[in-house]
Amino acid sequence: MHKATSILLSAGLTLAVMPALAAPANDDFGIWLSNTYQTDFGGSPYLAFLELAPRTKNDNNDFAQIIVRPLLGYKLSQHLQLWAGYTWQGEYNEQTDFELATNDIIEQVQWIDNWTPQLNFQYRFRLEQRLFEGEDTGHRMRHRLRFVYTIPDSKAYLIAVDELFVYFNSIDQGRLAHSVQTGINQNRSYVGIGYKLTPQLNLDTGYQLQYVHNYGTPDLTNHVWLTNINVNF
Repeated sequence: MHKATSILLSAGLTLAVMPALAAPANDDFGIWLSNTYQTDFGGSPYLAFLELAPRTKNDNNDFAQIIVRPLLGYKLSQHLQLWAGYTWQGEYNEQTDFELATNDIIEQVQWIDNWTPQLNFQYRFRLEQRLFEGEDTGHRMRHRLRFVYTIPDSKAYLIAVDELFVYFNSIDQGRLAHSVQTGINQNRSYVGIGYKLTPQLNLDTGYQLQYVHNYGTPDLTNHVWLTNINVNF
């Protein structure tokens, strides 16, 4: 329990310190819901994954976007997985509806390991080729650490996640000039509590701090109540 507590405390300190170190930023609040479905087709090395994720913004008053993300994967070993897939990120507003949706091509490597009977560690490295509507392609890296601590003699668990986003190139003209620039794009830190409803179904919910770094305009500190519903079959 000591190791898991230290991890969760470190994540909490990250949430507290990041805004203090950054320049003045705009604040927002939203609710994100992530529904994920994953299968290994009955124990095969082949994997399939689907995420559906609606999100709100403007203090939860407006619908912001919906994510549709299908992936196919392959287990190279008990711990190491390779994935490739696609993301449709539907950005909604009343003027353009979903006309400015982004289409991402994805490649990722994922490492999953049980450090102890209670503590599970996951590392994910993802590359995205982001095909923006009417703009140049953005190339982005995502680096995620995830810890899940199962509370002994229960079906409940604690979860902590941190993910860093970095662009490899810049778009200097048009609507994305302030957001797609070489360097750190954003960071997401999440802490929550979950419950294993069945061996195939679990749910966790908690607080996520999304800090978005902009160029030439104020950054964004987005306070998110995030709920993940995960189905494995």
